Amino acid sequence: MREKPDQILGGRYRILEKVGEGGMAQVYRGMDVKLNRPVAIKILYEHLSSDRDFLRRFKLEAKAAAKLMHPAIVNVFDEGEEKGLHYIVMEYIDGLTLKDIILREERLSPVEAVRIALQICEALIHAHEQNIIHRDIKPQNIIVTPGGRVKVTDFGLARAATDATITYGKSLFGSVYYSSPEQARGSSADLKTDIYSLGIVLYEMLTGEVPFFGESPVSIALKHLQEEIIPPGNIVQGLSPALELIVIRATRKERNMRYSSAAKFRDDLRDWLKTEKGGEHFADDFLQRLKSYSPFSPISQDKDSAPVYQEKPVIQEEKPAVASGKKQKVRSPKKIILYVSLALVFLLLLFTGYQLLRGFLFVPEVIVPDLTGLSLEEAEKELAPLGLHYTVVGNEHSDTIPPAHIVSQDPLPQRKVRKNREIAVTLSAGQEYINVPDLVEHTEREARLKLQDIGLEMDLSYEYSDTVASGYIIRQDPGKGFQVARGDTVHVIISEGKKPFAMNDLRGRQFADAREWLERNGLVLRDQKEEFSADFAPGEIISQYPAAGESVYAGESVDLVISKGEEPDAAPTYHLKVDPRVPVGRVIKICVEDEEGARVVFEGEYQGREISVTGIGEGRVILMELEDEEYQIIDTKPFP
Repeated sequence: MREKPDQILGGRYRILEKVGEGGMAQVYRGMDVKLNRPVAIKILYEHLSSDRDFLRRFKLEAKAAAKLMHPAIVNVFDEGEEKGLHYIVMEYIDGLTLKDIILREERLSPVEAVRIALQICEALIHAHEQNIIHRDIKPQNIIVTPGGRVKVTDFGLARAATDATITYGKSLFGSVYYSSPEQARGSSADLKTDIYSLGIVLYEMLTGEVPFFGESPVSIALKHLQEEIIPPGNIVQGLSPALELIVIRATRKERNMRYSSAAKFRDDLRDWLKTEKGGEHFADDFLQRLKSYSPFSPISQDKDSAPVYQEKPVIQEEKPAVASGKKQKVRSPKKIILYVSLALVFLLLLFTGYQLLRGFLFVPEVIVPDLTGLSLEEAEKELAPLGLHYTVVGNEHSDTIPPAHIVSQDPLPQRKVRKNREIAVTLSAGQEYINVPDLVEHTEREARLKLQDIGLEMDLSYEYSDTVASGYIIRQDPGKGFQVARGDTVHVIISEGKKPFAMNDLRGRQFADAREWLERNGLVLRDQKEEFSADFAPGEIISQYPAAGESVYAGESVDLVISKGEEPDAAPTYHLKVDPRVPVGRVIKICVEDEEGARVVFEGEYQGREISVTGIGEGRVILMELEDEEYQIIDTKPFP
């Protein structure tokens, strides 16, 4: 089902007329019949309506945007679905987009540009306080009413559109002129992303042009990443240096160098405006020009889903001719002769032209041969018998046609033309070779954008590196400056960071030896503590973290527990040598009788080594062996 005029959505929104279309939706002027007020209705395209993930994001962003209530933000009233049509209902604004105003005005005065930027800042401050980032601030998304009121539209909806497609297509071409370096790099957007885009909009208002141009969205995105803007003062003579600094600070490539918030941006614009005479209000002549563009009739839509408005033509009545009241003069005979002579000359020229035209129209026709792949000599041999000629109009690279041979022709083969026609031919300049750029120490995305912009492909592999940070390119093949054919592949090796190694077992080693091993392997001793131990001599390592055998990287931290020796107040420990008659693996039991009484201190299989026991005061140790399911005493030793 598709939308149509007079259709009612959701039982209350009547579609009146289509006013435009964009990257996500078609836009209609409508009427809320329940509240009797005009509205703008955006209806998603069918291919987006069938994408469940996109619809989920779109509805979430629309609901978030509906929470924004500010005079400088276009209100979102409702969203819904009607028989397969997914729509969003917004405030209807009677006005021009800022893009249209810039095109009409060529550029705005500094005061008018700052007044508009201040209102956009107020909209961003309100949205950022609600944790909503616009992500697509551009003149096409900003509407200015005839009274100079600014309205920012499509808050939050850019996120849904960006998530739906990551490719650079026609729908994103307009946006890329205002995209931040982090958006071009594919990083996450934040409130400083909106500040950068607003800085570019302010730049365009002041100069009448955007700072970066290119043949493709990718080339423009690379310029946002790599090139500095031309200071607006170099374009506009006499521009305030203070205002130029505000623009430059807002458009810094490093996020930490931009304004920390839209409020800071607004405060600097306000301070500058206070120094300008008459800067508190829009100039009367500017408002008059805005009103002269009215009545505002929304008839088109920007390709990036921002509404575009243009004025209706004003038809002026012609004034009737006013009689002069003077008598007409009688023409002299000389003038009559002159007029007759001119008429004869005109007739002669007309007859001559007719003869020439007749000769041209009745020239015999021939069929154009296929000249592709021929040299100029061979082409001349083909054309001469047909009464045709050639003219070289240019050169272009070709992977299949040898140099100085014909790549293309106009008219095309098998077309009928008249004799004496010149066939425009383009010659091959041979295969195109491209200098490989330097990709080392760039990220994978930056390298891919660079290569894509010059027509090269990229594949990659990974390896460890002690010197290059993880995620950055270690080396490339072919290297910088090497010439390759368009479409060839450049192989890059990306760092996985430093190679991991197995943690050594430090238990039982002296602390000095353990620390020396850590330093030798680039590990950092983070925490060390001491504990009493009857099993480890003073200064020996009792335990460690990470444990022995675990994978670690240079620079990681290690915790150690160091022995302080036996606890002073502890009962003395006796090392009992078991009777050599007891074989390894035999089940034994050892009891201690001392001043605290009798107790079992060991029971289990004998492992063939000394057994440590403790006792208080005088006493004895009894060794028993399991025989026929009963223990028999085989040895008794006193202590101390």
